[in-house]
Amino acid sequence: MVIDLSTVSYSYLSYKDEYKVKGNKLLTELNRMNIKMSTKHNYIIIPMTVYNILEYNDNFISEVYSPKDDGPVLVGSIGEFNCYLDIHLPSNEIIVSWDKQTSRDVKLNSILNGYYEKEKRVKIIS
Repeated sequence: MVIDLSTVSYSYLSYKDEYKVKGNKLLTELNRMNIKMSTKHNYIIIPMTVYNILEYNDNFISEVYSPKDDGPVLVGSIGEFNCYLDIHLPSNEIIVSWDKQTSRDVKLNSILNGYYEKEKRVKIIS
């Protein structure tokens, strides 16, 4: 899946206004993707470029965090999604997935019912 944030046509007064519009578009597209899922995704792993965009969104609730070297760090939430920052993720990609318990449930359900849902990698064009 590709989410193109560069096509937003709006005359911006500042980069904050631009990031607010892009953040709203990103959240809208993620919610559209979630509507199609039988088990809704509940977290996203984002690179620093996407974090900078979401930071200015009115729906973003920031968390106090301390950086660690061993992986993604919880930095906040937006809508139904917890947001984890991964500085090693490519700047044009996010990962949409589930927490551990939901992921286990999805895997068990796929074994029993033969229908498999998995995390999604989404390419971001900003």
